[in-house]
Amino acid sequence: MVSTARDIGTLFGEPWSRRRYCSRHHHHEDIDADDDVQMRDFIDRQLKLAPMGHQVLVIQPYIKWGANKDRSTRPEVKAEESGSLVRTLSGWKVVETMLVGLTSFRKHTFFGPGNVDAIALKVQQNKRVSAVFISVNVLKPVQHQHLEHRFRVPVYDRYLMVIQIFRQHATTREAKLQVALAEVPYIWSRIRGVQEGYAERLGTEAGQIVLSGNLGFSDKKDLLKEYEKKLKRSVDKLRGHRGHLRHGRKGKDLPVVAVVGYTNAGKTSLVRALTGDEGLAPRDCLFATLDVTVHGGILPSNVRVLYVDTIGFISDIPTRLIEPFVATLEDAMFADVIIHVTDVSHPNAAVQKQHVEKTLKDLSLDVDLLDRVIDVSNKVDRMTESLQSQQCDDDAVMVSCTTGAGLDKLKTRIEERVMEVTGRRVVKIRVLTGREEYEWLRAHTAVVGVEADGEHSVVQAVVTKSDLDVFRSLFIRKKN
Repeated sequence: MVSTARDIGTLFGEPWSRRRYCSRHHHHEDIDADDDVQMRDFIDRQLKLAPMGHQVLVIQPYIKWGANKDRSTRPEVKAEESGSLVRTLSGWKVVETMLVGLTSFRKHTFFGPGNVDAIALKVQQNKRVSAVFISVNVLKPVQHQHLEHRFRVPVYDRYLMVIQIFRQHATTREAKLQVALAEVPYIWSRIRGVQEGYAERLGTEAGQIVLSGNLGFSDKKDLLKEYEKKLKRSVDKLRGHRGHLRHGRKGKDLPVVAVVGYTNAGKTSLVRALTGDEGLAPRDCLFATLDVTVHGGILPSNVRVLYVDTIGFISDIPTRLIEPFVATLEDAMFADVIIHVTDVSHPNAAVQKQHVEKTLKDLSLDVDLLDRVIDVSNKVDRMTESLQSQQCDDDAVMVSCTTGAGLDKLKTRIEERVMEVTGRRVVKIRVLTGREEYEWLRAHTAVVGVEADGEHSVVQAVVTKSDLDVFRSLFIRKKN
C-alpha cells in the first residue's frame, strides 16, 4: 500500500508520536542559549525521545547465508547486547526478543512481506509493546518510514538507541555538546531522505509535514546548517581547551596512561583499582562514561602517573556517531601508554577487541602509539573453563578488578612501558643526608630507596633526562 501525506503526518506529527517522542525540557539549553527553539524541538521529534521510557520488542536481524553472513559471532550473542542497550535506559524494558534471518539488509522495506506481517502481528497482539528496536547500524529513511507505518509504534535502530543513552548519560556541558553534534548527521540523513524519497513519491507537501513547524523545508535546512556550524565551533573550542590541559599536564612531566575499551569492559573499575580512587563509582551499564576523567596513580617505583578514563566503543553504529567525541579521545591519542581493556568473560570478547582496534585506526590514531598498547583481559573471575581455553591471549595481562588478581603484574607492565616510552631510568646519587640536594631529589623525583653511608645517603631514584639536567645545573655545576 502506498502511504499518503496524511500517513506521514501520523508517523511524525500526530498525537501518538508527540506523546512518545517529545522531551518535556530542552536538552541543549545550556549549550547555546540563542539556539532556535523550533530546531531543537524538531531534532527531539526526529530522535524519538521518550522521557517516560518504552516497553520494547527487540528484533535482531542476521544474514542467514552468503558472503555477508557474520561468522564471527552468533545472533543470540548479538541479541543479548541489543537487549543490554535497551535495559541501559532508565524506564525502558525488553518485552520480547525475536531473531529474524534475512538474505540482505538492503531491501526497500528492510524485511520481506512475511517478516513484516509477523512482527506487526506480534506488536498488535502484545499490548505492552510501545516501541520496536531493530538492532542494525542505521535504517534508511524509506525503510524507517515503511516500518513505522506498518507497526504503528516508534521504531529505533542502533544509532537512535545509542543517542537515547548518550542523552541520558551526558551530565557535563562538554558531553552534552558532543552528543548534540553526534545527532546532526542523523537529522541530515532524515532530511535528505525526505528530499530524495518521500517528497518524490508522496508529493512536495510531505516534506513540510515531516519537518513540521511554521518554517518551510529550505528554511529548516538553513537553520540546521547554522546549528551545526555553532556546534562545530564549540567543539573546536573544546578541543583547544583540552589541548591546553594536556600541555599543562605535559609541563608537569607526568606520564599519561589512557584506558580504552569496548563499552562495559570495566575501564572505570580498572582505573579505580589502579589508583585506589574511591570516588569513582563504576556502573554496570553501557556508555556509563561519556566524559574523559583524569585520575592520579603511583607505580611500584613511586613514579606518579595520570590515568585517563575514556568513552567506550560499540560495534554496528556509524563512525560518524562517535566522531564528535574525538576531542575527548585525543586524550588517549596523546597518551604515553594505552591500556586496552577487554571483558574476557564475554562470549564476543575477540570481536569486541578487534572492533576497538579498528576504530582507533579509523580515528587516525598514531601508528607509533599502537605499539604502546598494553592488552588487559578483565573479569577473569567470571570466566568458565571453556572460555579460558577459547579466549587465552598470551600477550594480555589477565586481571580481575573484583578480586584484585593480576593487578600487581599489570602495574609492573605499565611501569616497564612508561619507563621505556618516556626515557626514565633508575639512578643512584650520593648526597649529604638532609641537605639541599637530598631534599630536592625527594621532592622532584620518584625515590625508590635510600641507603645510609655515614653522613651521606645513596638515593636510588627514577629520573628523566630533564631531571638530571636540572640537578646538574643546580648542584654539580654550582659547586664547580
